[in-house]
Amino acid sequence: MLSDTLFSSPEQFLIIAFIILVSQFIYAALGFGSGMFAISILSLLYGRVDLFVPYFVLMCLPTESLITWKERKLMKPAKVRSLIIAVTLPLIAGSWLLKRAHGSLLYYLLGSIVILLSLYHLFWEEKFRPSLRSPLWVPGIGLFSGLLGGLFGMSGPPLIFYFKAAGFKKREFRAALLTIFFFMSVIRLLSYLFLGLFTTSLLLSVLITYPFALAGLWAGSIAHNRIDEKAFKTATTLVLLVSGVLIILKNL
Repeated sequence: MLSDTLFSSPEQFLIIAFIILVSQFIYAALGFGSGMFAISILSLLYGRVDLFVPYFVLMCLPTESLITWKERKLMKPAKVRSLIIAVTLPLIAGSWLLKRAHGSLLYYLLGSIVILLSLYHLFWEEKFRPSLRSPLWVPGIGLFSGLLGGLFGMSGPPLIFYFKAAGFKKREFRAALLTIFFFMSVIRLLSYLFLGLFTTSLLLSVLITYPFALAGLWAGSIAHNRIDEKAFKTATTLVLLVSGVLIILKNL
């Protein structure tokens, strides 16, 4: 059966399945970080960002759809709607660029983004949190987030920055992020489908990995109300920092 999938061996399948489980645990627990963790590690181990980004979009759908529905009353409609509108065209553009992206430059860019985000959350998050009151921030955040989402499947950094600056509480923060991510995933699905990025082997790979994604969703949902968020976010950020450095070193 594995011969018809993206996985070259049972060992590779188990490694990727474990990465998916951890990524969905992070996603359900914090509301962000799954793409930054999983795409960083997968590109480090196996390359092919253009292959793993469409795969990962499908893996995130259970977490996004369930939490979006469950926490819908906590979502702030005005801010979320404006960001969904702002992110749509850049997201499609990023998907188009993914189809044509090749070479080490893409990995250098990915590694640099992960490192900068990690350093910000480690050292400057509490010191530098602007108000972002100007309406011009929304299209800017939408542009950056959409391009990152289409190219790398990690549209979170600009949105995380925006919602933290807006002072969203823990559950509101997760609800707003995952609602936007859900709509972005739908747009990306349509874009990737039109661009021919979904293959039979990719879809079969998603199908046999879904149990691990669901296990991560279940465990992360429990952890969301129990775990020390600050300590967990610090550990996740350190993993991202190491991943970003290794991605760049791997392609020097």
